[in-house]
Parts: sequence; C-alpha cells; structure tokens
Amino acid sequence: MRKGLKNSNEKTLLVEDLKKRLQWLMFFRVIIASFFLGVAAITQWQRSDSYLSPHLVYYYGLIGTVYFCTFIYVFLMPVINNFQVFAHIQIFIDLLLVTVLIYITGGINSIFSFMYTISIISASILLYISGGIIAASVSSLFYCSLVTLQHYNFIFPFQTGYLTVKSYSGEPLYFPLIVNASTFFLVAFLSSFIAEQGKKSRIQLQEKQIDVENLEAFNENIIQSINSGLLTLDQESRVITFNRAAQQITGLVHSQVYMKNIEDVFPNLKFPEHAGETDSKFANPRFETTFIKKSGKVLYLGFSLSILKDKSGNEIGKIIAFQDLTNFKEMQSYIQRMDRLAAVGRLAAGIAHEVRNPLASISGSIQVLEKSLELNDSDKRLMEIIIRESSNLSELISEFTQFARPGKLKKERFKLKHIVDEVIEIFKNSPECREVIRINQNIRDDIYVQANYQQVKQVLWNLMINAAQAINSNTGEISIDARIKEGGLQPSVSEKNIEDEKQDNTQACFIEIQIHDTGCGISKEDIDKIFDPFYTTKDNGTGLGLAVVHRIIQEHEGKISVDSKKEEGASFTIYLPNYICEASPENMKKHD
Repeated sequence: MRKGLKNSNEKTLLVEDLKKRLQWLMFFRVIIASFFLGVAAITQWQRSDSYLSPHLVYYYGLIGTVYFCTFIYVFLMPVINNFQVFAHIQIFIDLLLVTVLIYITGGINSIFSFMYTISIISASILLYISGGIIAASVSSLFYCSLVTLQHYNFIFPFQTGYLTVKSYSGEPLYFPLIVNASTFFLVAFLSSFIAEQGKKSRIQLQEKQIDVENLEAFNENIIQSINSGLLTLDQESRVITFNRAAQQITGLVHSQVYMKNIEDVFPNLKFPEHAGETDSKFANPRFETTFIKKSGKVLYLGFSLSILKDKSGNEIGKIIAFQDLTNFKEMQSYIQRMDRLAAVGRLAAGIAHEVRNPLASISGSIQVLEKSLELNDSDKRLMEIIIRESSNLSELISEFTQFARPGKLKKERFKLKHIVDEVIEIFKNSPECREVIRINQNIRDDIYVQANYQQVKQVLWNLMINAAQAINSNTGEISIDARIKEGGLQPSVSEKNIEDEKQDNTQACFIEIQIHDTGCGISKEDIDKIFDPFYTTKDNGTGLGLAVVHRIIQEHEGKISVDSKKEEGASFTIYLPNYICEASPENMKKHD
C-alpha cells in the first residue's frame, strides 16, 4: 500500500513537472521567434531589401506561425488532460517548422540546421530518453528527406546569401546526412541522460521534502496533542511555539505571543538562578508562579525548564512546559482545611466529657432553684432559657465531637422561619447584640427545611455573631432573607466549596438563605481564607466559627458563598437542597 501511494505521488509530481516545463517551452519558443524576427529586421535594414521580397515574406510568415501556434497552445493548456501527447504534438510541430525554416533559408546550405538540436534538447527535457530518441529520429528523417530531394533537384530552396553557409552541394550526399544524423542522436542521448538525472534528483528532493513536511506535521500534532502547556524560546527568550494547551490555559493565541519576550507573556515568571546548568541538580528545575488572565482570574501555574539543543549539542533556546495547578492548589488547601477540622474534632472529643459534666451540674442546679424559689414571670422565663440552652449546648457538644467523622445526619423537617426567630431571640439577649444593630428578617412562613435542626441553628448563630462583630460603626443592620428556587444548585462567583464544583447536584429545587450585614466587609486578601480553621482577623477570635459553618453546610450537600468588599459589608449565601418531595409527614418532626 505504501509502495502504491509512493508511485501515485511520483506520477502526480511528474505530471505537474511536465506541465510547468511545457509552459517554459512555450515561453522560450516565443523568445527565440522574437530574436529571429529582430535579426531579420536588422539584416533587412542593413541591406535595404524590400519587406515584400520572397525570402522575407516566407521568413516573417514562419515567425507568425510560431506566434499563432503558441497562442493555440496557451488556449488549450487548461483543457488538456494528457500532457505527454500534447508535448509530442508540440515537438513534432517544432521540428516541422524548423524544416520549413531550413528550406526557405537554403536547404543544405542553411545556417539553421542547428535548430534541430534545440528541438531535440527540448524533447529530452520534456519527455526524457523516449522523447529525445523520437525527436532525433524525426529530425533525421526530415533533414535527410530535405537534403535528398534538394540533391536530386526535386525541390529548389531559396538561396539567400546572408542566411547560408559554405555550399555543400559539391560534397557527397552521405557526408551531411551522416554528420547531422549522428549529431542529432548524440545530442538526444546526452541531453536525455542529463534530463533523467535531473528528474531523479527532483523526485528524490520532492520525496524528501514530503517526508520532512510529514515529519514536521507529525511533530506538530504531537506538540499540539500534549495536555500540558508547551512553548519554546530562542536565545533571546522570545516565544517561538505555543501549543494548543498553552492557549487554552492562558487564554492567549499564538499570534499574540509570537516573538514576544517570555517576561511580557508571564510577567511573574522568574527563572531559577541555576536553571539549565549542565551536570547539575538544577538542570531541569521546576517552579511555580501566578498568572492573571484577561478576565481577572488568577491561575497558579507550575513550570519545568529544559535546554533546547541542536544536533551538535549547542544551546539554541529553551523548552518550557507548564500546567494549571489552580484546582490542585485549591484542593490542597481544602484538604489542609479538612485536616485541621479533623484535629478540632479530635480535640473537641477529648474535652467533651470535661465540659458535659459541669454543664449537667449547672442545668440540674437551675432546675432545683426553679422549683424552690418564688419567681416572677420575667425571672421564670430567664430560667427556662438557661435550662433550654444548657440542653442545646450539651447536644451541640455531642454533635461537635462527631464533626470530624462524616456520617449520616439525623435530619428532620422544620419551618425555617421558626428557627430563624429562635436564633434572633437568643441573639438579642447576647452581649454581641448592641442597641445600634437593627435586625430584619424576610422569610415566608411556608418555607420548610429538611436538615439537622441543631446544626442549622449553629450555622445561623455563627453567621449572626460574625455579622455583629463586623459592625463597628454607630449604626448597623443585619438582614436575613430566604427563598425557594427551582433548578439545581448554582455556584456563585465567590464559591468556597471546592469539592462542590465537582459534584453534579441536580435537586428539583433548593433553598437560598442570605445573611447580609452593613459592617466593615472582607478584604480581597482575606476572602479566600475565611473558611480555613483557626484563621481569624479578630484579636480575640478563634477562627472556628466560619470553618464550622462551612463543614455543616458541606455535610448537608449544600453550598455556601460570600460576596464582600472592604468597607461595603458582606453577604453570606447558603444553598440547601429542598427534600420536600422526599419527606414523609409521618416520620418528620415539626418545630412549629
């Protein structure tokens, strides 16, 4: 199959080559005819002959025939399919015109007998050995016939003195025949040999060129198919190649970076000091840097550098491969955050027993006091709050000890408005709620949540405490809104749950809870870290509040996002799946 394809390519190349050489033949034919026309005109002017003298009329007529035939050839070129036959016809007509030229310029005594050799050389160039032999044979036939007929006085060529050489009429007939016929065949063999060698060289060159082009295309396909970004630099650190993966990662196209300095493409890229040193542990260094796309998104890119050398081992540039490590970095940060949360869980499990016992004593003592003292309604209400919150705190400690051990949550159905009102009531009695803080809630009474009651309460409490601490001005406002939305969970711009980006949560609808404050806001540098355990910007903060919130929402298969700017407040948005269709009224407890 490969051999057949090679033969087919060779045949195509030969046809195209023959077509081009035919075009060159027609061009040089016109040049030669024009040259003879000029020579005749100059000779006629010097001799003051009439333009209508017989030999000049035939001479000019012959040149006109050459122009006319060339015009016909040009007209037929686009419609010709068999160029070999077309070439044979042209060579035959050329030989016939040369014979006529010799006839009108003296026959055996004409100076133009050499024109046969020109036609033979043309035939050898066009059709190689076969064309050269055929042209030599036809030339010999035409010339011998002309000379023989002239010798026996069957024809009488014109005798134009200025276009003849020494008369050969007195010489034996075989002398001009043998000399010229031998010359014709000798020229045919020599020119054919040179043409054949030229043909072989052209075919080999074209095959090598095709091989080189195929190899370049193969290498280009390999480079473009690599999933990592790949670019090459010249010795002046200018970008030469920039593969498809590099374009997809950076959002730049090849034309935008071609021949630009690498520092203009990656402004934060700094090569290590020993990068590319031979026989060094730094020969193929790996390093990381940041890259900001046109959209403003910051990418973390990992680079590796190698020296590009020629076949002699001389350095001619550099090869740089890079990958987008943004997701890896985020996942790494996420895993570290989970590890810290697990450590918090283990710590909480260790102190849970020590906390739960005193808390039980406090709760028992309050219950005894409630029964033994005469209390007014206000004091009695405060006693009830203490007892209830002690119970909630005890349950919260139990939940917190299991925080680092994911498991099946105990979910129940309850009104969202009910739990929000309860948290607001507790919040108003806490030291964090100052008189300058206004609390607004806009939640419909028919919105139900299928979740763990105490954990949702913990989320709302932590977010409200966080909002209150952010309000450090004279006045401030905390707003709580909720709504039901159809469709799957949609991530927001500032989504912090990395794992959620890889989930395909396609619930029928979801509940969106938003807590907004008019506080000091969160800086751009801090917004990516606020969910990390123990990360805090407060002097007396623990850095666990938002980390706990994040983990609880994650265990509920939800999402949490934050939108904030410095000195413009912050909005925390919680997305929880709505499991109303899956809920069964018989097994769901309602906190109404």
